[in-house]
Amino acid sequence: MVRIQKILVLVDFSQNSENAVHYGLEIARDRKARVYFLHMINQRIIDAVQELSSKGYKGDFIQALKKLVQDRENDLMEFVPQDRREGIDIEFLIRKGEPAEEVVNVAKEFSIDLIIVGSQGHTALASSTIGSVAQNVVNQAPCPVLVVRPIVHDFIEQE
Repeated sequence: MVRIQKILVLVDFSQNSENAVHYGLEIARDRKARVYFLHMINQRIIDAVQELSSKGYKGDFIQALKKLVQDRENDLMEFVPQDRREGIDIEFLIRKGEPAEEVVNVAKEFSIDLIIVGSQGHTALASSTIGSVAQNVVNQAPCPVLVVRPIVHDFIEQE
């Protein structure tokens, strides 16, 4: 039997990550697993804020970054439907950095058994079949990765 006790679900607030959340919740419920919902704040945003500050632009950029983190935490908790959480051990994580690299770090840090990611995020090109973050996670993850495509045939029943 395959033991899945810890699941990491990547959330970028896209439709594909909504599907990943759906799968994560259902697999966690079925396996009685703990599920971690992770949202990444891309390192490029942090670098841009630091550059603006270092170049002397007026504004409280550090405070703006703190507000961004707080807003994303709130958005993440709202993105995972409250009525679907019952009976599931859940933790919400916000991390900053290069998305694929940080996902791999989180997977190692929490000894994740399964990563679930949408096939394409907000920045994916319409012509690509799998986004760069998903592809890099598949290639570098220390555990199996379930890539959730836009649903044509779903094996999890909708409630």
